[in-house]
Amino acid sequence: MPYTVADAVQGLRKSRQSFLKHLKGLKADQWDWKPYQECKSITETIAHLICDDRAALQSLQSGKEPDYDSLTEPERDRDKLLAMLDASHRELCDFITGKWSGSPLDTEVSIYGMSMPLVSGVAALSSEDLYHSGQVAFIRCATDPDWDYYTDIYGPE
Repeated sequence: MPYTVADAVQGLRKSRQSFLKHLKGLKADQWDWKPYQECKSITETIAHLICDDRAALQSLQSGKEPDYDSLTEPERDRDKLLAMLDASHRELCDFITGKWSGSPLDTEVSIYGMSMPLVSGVAALSSEDLYHSGQVAFIRCATDPDWDYYTDIYGPE
């Protein structure tokens, strides 16, 4: 069976699930810890991903570069941020599926203002989650030497 837009979006959802898996069991002091001032904390990274979802959606809708300033999320309450992250990602995935379901994977779209084939754009969006999963893993390893990365991330669900 050929690979479809629905398959690509399912991959996007899985990359977000992988990111969220990295957050399970975080200790209170890990949310806002930074290895150095210029680095994003986990809380800031979640706000950044919300902005990324919103920016991708705005770009997909308009075909233009997003207005990042209007999309930046100032909220820092963790529960609210996590709910917003879920909502922003759901809206993005639903838009892609609703607009391009059944379309060829090489349909040109705009992601962050750059024109590319739809399948490449969805892959780029997935890479954002996976990149930030690595940042969370780094913070967790740096602040908790007893954290068992491989069991928590790749072990049984």
